[in-house]
Amino acid sequence: MRWLPGTRRVAMARATAAAAVFAGSIFGLLAIPLPASSAPTPTPTPTFTAPTARPNPASPFEGFVGGAQLGQHGVVVDHDAQPKLPPVHVESFVVADLDTGDILAAKNAHSLMKPASTLKILTAVTLLPRLDKRATYVATAADANIEGSRVGLQVGSKYTIDQLFYGLFLPSGNDAASALGNAAGGLPKTVGLMNREAERLGAFDTYVVNTSGLDEPAQWSSAYDLALFAREGLARADFRKYIRTPKLQWPGKPGQTYQIQNGNKLLSHYKGAYGVKNGFTTLARNTLVGVAERNGHRILVSVMRTPKPSWEKVAALFDWGFASVGKAEPVGRLVSADDVTRAAAAQTASRSRSPSGSRSAASTSPSGTPDVTVAAPDPTQQPSINVVAQLGRIPLWIWAALLMFVILTSLRVRSYLQTKRRKE
Repeated sequence: MRWLPGTRRVAMARATAAAAVFAGSIFGLLAIPLPASSAPTPTPTPTFTAPTARPNPASPFEGFVGGAQLGQHGVVVDHDAQPKLPPVHVESFVVADLDTGDILAAKNAHSLMKPASTLKILTAVTLLPRLDKRATYVATAADANIEGSRVGLQVGSKYTIDQLFYGLFLPSGNDAASALGNAAGGLPKTVGLMNREAERLGAFDTYVVNTSGLDEPAQWSSAYDLALFAREGLARADFRKYIRTPKLQWPGKPGQTYQIQNGNKLLSHYKGAYGVKNGFTTLARNTLVGVAERNGHRILVSVMRTPKPSWEKVAALFDWGFASVGKAEPVGRLVSADDVTRAAAAQTASRSRSPSGSRSAASTSPSGTPDVTVAAPDPTQQPSINVVAQLGRIPLWIWAALLMFVILTSLRVRSYLQTKRRKE
């Protein structure tokens, strides 16, 4: 085979490179989930299985935060106490005495799940102490055009931080969540603050990617952690004001207002309830954190991954919690930031005494129960891509376009080479 002249090699190389770029873009689609065919074969809906709970090695506590029983799969409760815990269609929940922190019942309390908009509780807990509610913020296009539920921020309009917190809680505005994150220094900084706040509170199942709770591959929390966030927020008067507000007039276009309403149905459907936050996304399904007061007791309930109406499940757990407080033996407890500080200090002291600097095999959890540390799951690990399976999912029109491109490129190169030969 003789070498082509330099110009011919250049032309051939350019055409080949163009075809490679086009083909590369096609194969780049392999990493993107493509829609199934228009008439897929019906398949049964898979049954959801709660992930296995494992302690986070970053936690200063040995074993599961709040007690060893909280790491068990399924329901944990004092089975000897009356009344019996009612069956509720919820994949994960925590029922706790808000004031003492005692957990009366739980199910998959530390299983990693998508939090949806209940993550906004952590957004508020993190930013309320850091932002001046009298300060103003000018909404951007990125705020106004965010995906999902919105309060209705207008690009270029000015809002107080106080208004943005109302927009965060009442209609669960993702645009308000974006604006608050930007007002605090931008999304990366705010997400870092939220992750550090979660650690400070002992919420070691939580990893934050955004301020809204929209589904992200690496974003996780647990029913236990959501209860910690709510308990921290409920200690603040301003937090309680936002979550208890049923409706509010919101500024719209210049000179106009419209009413926004609280999406947490517990406020209007359960006597004594005053919040905290509801949520829904495709992956999370329905999530809800609520608190109610009766006869001097306050019961906190967090539920994750439940069908609608989620408030009915929380209401049933409220009823049981009020009837069981002081009677049922606790199965764990909600830790405090002080507990985390003491555990971290004890861990540091233990490591300084150990020649290897490693933890002992067993220690004592906040509930006083010996636990054993196991490896934590890595929620950020991405699944490997099956290229052959993905090839089969590429639509026929893409293959046809690729074939046509290759044919036309080949004809163009052939024509060019023939012209060059005639001129020579």
